[in-house]
Amino acid sequence: MANPGAIALPHSSGTVNPADADHQAIERFLAGDASAFEELYHRYQPYVYNVAYGIVQNADDARDVTQDVFLHVYDSLRRFRGGSAFSTWLYRVAVNAAITHLRKQKRHLQVPLDSLQDFRADIDAEPEPQAERAEFQQSVRDMLAQLPEQQRTVLMLRYFQELSLEEMAEVMNCSVAAVKVRLHRARNNFRRLFGKQLPKEDDT
Repeated sequence: MANPGAIALPHSSGTVNPADADHQAIERFLAGDASAFEELYHRYQPYVYNVAYGIVQNADDARDVTQDVFLHVYDSLRRFRGGSAFSTWLYRVAVNAAITHLRKQKRHLQVPLDSLQDFRADIDAEPEPQAERAEFQQSVRDMLAQLPEQQRTVLMLRYFQELSLEEMAEVMNCSVAAVKVRLHRARNNFRRLFGKQLPKEDDT
């Protein structure tokens, strides 16, 4: 499966708002309609897989994480209070499950090659030779692998999943101010390790 870049939220068919469609499916599931959970699964399975793959960087592991996520959702859906959108809650579950899996496997994170353009923006206007590009990509992988797990994750969420600061705060269960601090530290450490400037971040 191709490496994911930015991940778009699933959309329901027709004119039904996706959040409303999720709410209706959840209500049907809680009322005993097993097919409603299958509906949620098929709507969000590719989304969860891509989230997991973006963190664990291994197809088999991403499939395992996806299975764990939906088992957790099946067992926990009755406790979902709807304080946030179902998709946001699911994203948080997926990110936490992927990080937990990564810790158990004790693997280093590898960066998807197709997503390196986010770190490379505006550095060169002309295409660089393939050898130089490969060297650059390997350098980024090596530098990110040296960052603490939390800093690798915050860079993944911001630059690869393209979440807003507010979305990151909800996923990471912290304040926007805390996200800004973590992102600032992660970018600074990446700069220190790699010696190149990331694109300037607009935190306003």
